[in-house]
Order: sequence, then structure tokens, then C-alpha cells
Amino acid sequence: MEKSPISYVSNFRHSLDGRSRVTVPSSWRVEGDEQNYYLAWPHPEGCIAFFTPEMQREIFEKIKGAQQSDVETQALLREVFGNAHFMGCDRQGRILLPEDLCRHAGIEKDVVLVGLGRNFQIWSAERWSPPKINILDAMRRLGI
Repeated sequence: MEKSPISYVSNFRHSLDGRSRVTVPSSWRVEGDEQNYYLAWPHPEGCIAFFTPEMQREIFEKIKGAQQSDVETQALLREVFGNAHFMGCDRQGRILLPEDLCRHAGIEKDVVLVGLGRNFQIWSAERWSPPKINILDAMRRLGI
């Protein structure tokens, strides 16, 4: 069962356990997230980006017409999907963060899970810096 469109709000600080697992906040959990629910990959800003099935469907819809003969598109797809991982939560609501994603994000122990509305990111606590923006300007830019 898919959650409402705006599901991932706030930010949460956690520590990785000894097996590089981090707990997903209970308010972010959904039925079925134990399977390969999330698509995660290294974000260029230095964190790990997590996309839900809804967002995955949008991505796959956009790329389904990609031509095998288009070298630039194939290179882009290799970059995005060649570095991605499918993952889900265990019974305790933890996700196992792959070593290569942790290395990319500079994650060793403490992390911040940051909600982006429809998806979320995991940042190293040392790298995470809340954005300093004027909320009215942000709302104006979003057309709200």
C-alpha cells in the first residue's frame, strides 16, 4: 500500500549499528517496505538518495524509450542505475546501507535522514547542514 504523496517530512538523527543498518522512522514506514522497496543511489551532493516505488515508476516511464544505440543516454543510464541499489527494511525497520554508498556519503556512524516530501536522503551527520532559506521565498518559487 502506497502512502500519501507527501510522506517524508522532518529530519531524524540516528546511528548506524555494527552492520551498517539505520532505522527508518516509523512514520515513514509503509506496508511492503520489507521487499526491494527503495531505490537508492549516490546523490551528487554527497548523500544517499532514496526513491519510493511511485518515483521509480516515474523514472522508468521516462527512460523506457531510451535507444540502445544512443551512446550518451546509455552512459547516463549506466551512471544512474549502475551505482544504484534496491533495498527494503528488516522487521525492526532498519535498512542496510551498502559500503559503497556509505563511502560516497562519508557515513561512518551518525546519520541524518532528511525528508523531501515524496522521498528522502541520508546524510552523514558531519556533512548535514540544514538549508538556510527564507520559507516565503521558497513557497513563491514553488508556486505556493
